[in-house]
Amino acid sequence: PLGMMDGGRICGAVSPYAGLVGLGLGGTMAYQGVIHNPIFYLVLLGGGYETFMRFYDPVGHAPPGYYGITGGQRAAITGGYFGLVGALFVAMAWNKQNMLTPEQLQRQTLETTHFRRFD
Repeated sequence: PLGMMDGGRICGAVSPYAGLVGLGLGGTMAYQGVIHNPIFYLVLLGGGYETFMRFYDPVGHAPPGYYGITGGQRAAITGGYFGLVGALFVAMAWNKQNMLTPEQLQRQTLETTHFRRFD
């Protein structure tokens, strides 16, 4: 969960320390060279700023009542967030299992296309 992205906003409402976890994970991925997309580095910088402001200017940074939610609301948000993350992992695994190479797609298209000649 980083900064101004949806996960950062949701996890930030659950706990202001979630941004530190997101920065740690994102920083580790950037340092180890797992991510090569320059947009990720911009998101990481923005997440660093958001996390810094959560701790050093919480009143002026977040809307009033942003952290003032009940325990039940906090549990529902947490369950919904991790349920969504789990569903995305399942969908990615299913997609990877059912992916076809371009050659397989072309062969499949040719097999299902029927041309009729009327002479």
